[in-house]
Amino acid sequence: MNSTLKNDFYRIPDELLDILIKNLKSSGSEVSGYGRLKTLCSNKGVNYGQAKKIKHEMEGDMDPSVFKLVGGDEMITWLNDKLGRERDIVDTTKRRKMDAGLKNQFKKTHNKDKNKNPTKVNLAGTQKTSDEIFNNRVVYEQVSRIREIIKKIII
Repeated sequence: MNSTLKNDFYRIPDELLDILIKNLKSSGSEVSGYGRLKTLCSNKGVNYGQAKKIKHEMEGDMDPSVFKLVGGDEMITWLNDKLGRERDIVDTTKRRKMDAGLKNQFKKTHNKDKNKNPTKVNLAGTQKTSDEIFNNRVVYEQVSRIREIIKKIII
């Protein structure tokens, strides 16, 4: 979930709300989807989590009668438009901050453990004796290590 948007509330446009209220009046309480429709009409909007859930269910395999009851294509169009615009605003804000010189705004701040080497980079050993320098043993050890890694990746 987008943490910046999780507390947002989106008011349903009047045209869509009229359709929902009309559907509410013409259907009975025993109809599937009636509870959600009643909640949408009484709240006159949805929060971010509800909007995501409704969008996901409507794009999935929702029963066609329930789909039509909760607004149908008009609802899905509004949800796609609204969520897309809100996400774009957050994305643009983060990108502008990065353009202004701040560090990556898409990553959460965290405390790094300075004692760990997360990439496990092994530095090549230095050649200390004339025999090592002459035979290039350190380089061959690194080449054989790289070959082992490649074999693990391929297999």
